[in-house]
Amino acid sequence: MTHSFRTLVGCAVLIAGLWIVGSPAPAPAGTPDLPKESYKKAADADLKFLQTRLDELAKADEPSLRSAKPATAATLMLATYADILGDAALKADVLKVGEAVNAKKYKEAADMAKKLSIKPGTPGKAGGDLPKFGPFEMAKDKDITYLPTTMKLFSNTQVLKIPAGLNIEKDLKDWTAKDKVVKLDLAAVELLAVRSAVINEYALHNPNEKARNKPATEKDWKDLSKQSVDLSKDLVAEATKKTPDLKVIRAKLTLLDAACTNCHNKFRFDE
Repeated sequence: MTHSFRTLVGCAVLIAGLWIVGSPAPAPAGTPDLPKESYKKAADADLKFLQTRLDELAKADEPSLRSAKPATAATLMLATYADILGDAALKADVLKVGEAVNAKKYKEAADMAKKLSIKPGTPGKAGGDLPKFGPFEMAKDKDITYLPTTMKLFSNTQVLKIPAGLNIEKDLKDWTAKDKVVKLDLAAVELLAVRSAVINEYALHNPNEKARNKPATEKDWKDLSKQSVDLSKDLVAEATKKTPDLKVIRAKLTLLDAACTNCHNKFRFDE
């Protein structure tokens, strides 16, 4: 090797090393990077939602799948929160509740859910794998598992007089409507954003058949999902500031609503 060639190689290695050190690491996939305090608030709220929904299912003469799916989704949400909060017991126990719901053992699930408690430990790191659900992992068709189940939480609390989701879609529409001004509830915005971040992470990793049809459409799916996750993170950050900017929050909510609408228009199957 000549001196000049060695010099060129050395410079190339040095430049590559500087590029690696100076470049930001790619954003982690998986559990969104949000404040632990926000995850704890979401865990408290969603545990109450789960317990209420399971009580309704246990008492119903003819329990509806429309009510059961959001309950299963809530167990996945709580398992995700538990990962970040460092609550291994909650994660293990709530996934067992989900399995009971999936098996239509609603009374058993309701009794188990009443015993759940949130006890944060050593906080986990964001970016880890999203919790996996045994029955869904065994399903041949993932299109009928994670995505439609978690998306049920966007539905209204009452659909056709049947208990359903967390009202996310309606809240987004109300807070971003141009013909009326609905006062922003910052605590509710924070909760909505945490939930949206986690649900859209599940969407990011579980594209439906339309999205998987070809590389270009799958890229569109992932871009829209990531945009929704990022907007949700921004909303949490702004809503939890000492002096939140309500105009910024409303603008981010509008963009999040638009991202959801764009994704639905492109990828949702006609019912």
